[in-house]
Amino acid sequence: MTLENYLDRKYIDLLYENYEEFYLNLIDMENFDKVYNLLKECKFECIEDIILNYIEIFNVECDFVKMALDDIHTELGDDYQSKIKKDLRLFEKVLNLAIDYSEKE
Repeated sequence: MTLENYLDRKYIDLLYENYEEFYLNLIDMENFDKVYNLLKECKFECIEDIILNYIEIFNVECDFVKMALDDIHTELGDDYQSKIKKDLRLFEKVLNLAIDYSEKE
């Protein structure tokens, strides 16, 4: 499985502009798939933008991402997905929490 299975050509090109190919090749695609599906299950409509801006989240074990999403859901309320879609910078909190959880493990 490759990133091309998840993104159209426009996003792939932007991704390679934003990140080094070496880094992109280090992504565990099995975990990528798990996190991607988690975001879909949580009804995120901006997954492509998350990939483009916060691809690091896909290198964090899915369980830690889930814990971070649960915390953000509690903090921002039931419409947390739409709030994040309106201000994608809020997703940085998810990333930081997920990384913190993974480092404590």
